[in-house]
Amino acid sequence: MMSPMQNSSGISYSTVLPLSCAAGPVPELLRQQWTHANIALLRALATIEAMPTEREIDPGPTTKALDRLEAKVDLTLSLLGRLLSQGTAMPPAVPLTLSAHAIEWDSATAPKVGDEVAITLFLSQKLPQPLLLCATVVAVEMRPAGVHTRADLLPAGAEMQDWLERTIFRYHRRAIQSRDLPDTKA
Repeated sequence: MMSPMQNSSGISYSTVLPLSCAAGPVPELLRQQWTHANIALLRALATIEAMPTEREIDPGPTTKALDRLEAKVDLTLSLLGRLLSQGTAMPPAVPLTLSAHAIEWDSATAPKVGDEVAITLFLSQKLPQPLLLCATVVAVEMRPAGVHTRADLLPAGAEMQDWLERTIFRYHRRAIQSRDLPDTKA
């Protein structure tokens, strides 16, 4: 696990995910297209990963029928995700920390400080569509295991910022919950 992000406010999420980074600025029109695709992706992930509310847990006959339907939809999405991922060349999974304003990752190579970069990040195996982020590299550090890079995300609009914050908060909360669960292997 990586150390917490420095000079960053808010919640961050540390994990290992497929990530690639390409140097060079992204044209404004393409950035706008990425923002719309990113918002759709983050909304879809929120829907797919939603936890049931207490009202939805009521074990009535309607709930049981909906549970069966949801299980079928989940299976279909899982199979579709596998099918899509077979045709998608995934970048290598790397340790990373993501916040709403910055990203840090470890890799074999890194861009130069000051470079504008395009980051491709696969957040979920359930939906193998990449989150496409534009950022500016602010720090590069050589480490025994490779290169550690920190980049500040470029603004992508209030709606995108809101969905990214929600997603990071949800993943951060679930990581804490899974860490706090008692070990059932004993």
